[in-house]
Amino acid sequence: MANLSPETITKIFELQLSIWNIINETTSTEYSHLTQYGENEATISDLDMLQNTKEKTTTYYSRLYTLSLRIAETQPIASLAMIGLLEKTLNEAEAIISASIATIQEIKKDWNLL
Repeated sequence: MANLSPETITKIFELQLSIWNIINETTSTEYSHLTQYGENEATISDLDMLQNTKEKTTTYYSRLYTLSLRIAETQPIASLAMIGLLEKTLNEAEAIISASIATIQEIKKDWNLL
């Protein structure tokens, strides 16, 4: 990879793994929620939040993958704009991960899906 430190590369893959786990947990929670409570007025808001969580995390998974691949294909040096975009994406992904975990835990607690 053009001019990325081993720490940055590790961070990318760790974030992708975290996001993958969140997507998996979101899907599992959504399935449990639908199976136990169905889709109705009481559940629709939380089901929408789970869907939004899955969409956001999927977007960041794809961004991290695409950016890291593009940087790997760029030799000998990636542009500052691309590195800046990667940094921004890493920071945003960390925030999305934290928010997603909180959303899933709250919904599980509210609906006794623990």
